[in-house]
Amino acid sequence: MRLTSGKIVSGPQTGLTPITPLPHIPPMPPMTEPPPVRNRRWPRRCTLRALATLAGAAMILSVAEAADAPPLPPLTTVSGNPRLPGKFVWADLVTDDLAAARTFYENLFRWSFREYGGGYVIAANDERPLCGMFQRPRPEGQPQAKPRWIGYLSVANVKRAERAVTDAGGRVLAASRQFPKRGEQALFADLEGALFGVIKSSSGDPEDFLAEPGDWIWMQLMSRDGRKAAEFYRGIADYEIIENTTDNRLSDFVLASDGYARATVRTIPANRAQIIPAWLPFVRVRSVSESVAKTVDLGGRVLLPPSAEFLESKVAVIADPTGAALGLLEWDGKPTEGGQKP
Repeated sequence: MRLTSGKIVSGPQTGLTPITPLPHIPPMPPMTEPPPVRNRRWPRRCTLRALATLAGAAMILSVAEAADAPPLPPLTTVSGNPRLPGKFVWADLVTDDLAAARTFYENLFRWSFREYGGGYVIAANDERPLCGMFQRPRPEGQPQAKPRWIGYLSVANVKRAERAVTDAGGRVLAASRQFPKRGEQALFADLEGALFGVIKSSSGDPEDFLAEPGDWIWMQLMSRDGRKAAEFYRGIADYEIIENTTDNRLSDFVLASDGYARATVRTIPANRAQIIPAWLPFVRVRSVSESVAKTVDLGGRVLLPPSAEFLESKVAVIADPTGAALGLLEWDGKPTEGGQKP
């Protein structure tokens, strides 16, 4: 996942990497499932519900076990790239209708697809690999088990990250595993059930640069306890946590590494109990209004329409026809002097 990161610096632009303002993303709109119980020991009812939702996600890491599946490809075609711990570098979509998802993303973002074997498909933007997609039936009698996007962040040591997750009270859904060309990766759920993965890429990580339309551009975590969530992820990726104390803020914490903002954390308002803690990825688009209209034409839903209240109507949240949520962000692509803290 090639995510643009706003560099947290003072003074003029440095080097060749664009310095991008930090997007302040609004919270996700209401959904139907109540939030998971915040408890280090998950109640059995919550655990069963979570496992039903996560069953398809955990299957992603077993794709290569299929007899006809070749090793997963590297994240980048440029070998020897440096590793960028803390950066989200890949994403996988778990869906119950891969054909519908492919049609939707192909027409909305002009992504291209490559069949990879074992039911796994790689999506690319302008021939640059962006993400994978995998089909898994929804568990019977579990309507809350919905398709979703799962982001993977780069770490220096996957097994160390796995220990950090369990020590902090998170769950290991798919333990650390090596893939010959891809590298080592694992899949987790944080304290509130938000899904995420970690990866140590065998080829290094996609470099930092300004995302093109159709590329991933940002990640935001919705949490019921933003400070606690930020500390949880600091223990995994050694993030610098920057608190946003401005009035009318739309994000509460920035997770930064190596001087770059990698993601934001938003505390869910206490009166929005129906919002589910989750990571939400955003795609850069040329026009949010046009992309929203096209989403509806293609059978998707608009969960949060553009509004002058949020980034001058340049941000929206949608769901694809299978129900997986993601954000749209219209960005002018201009670097900012000195960067911008949230």
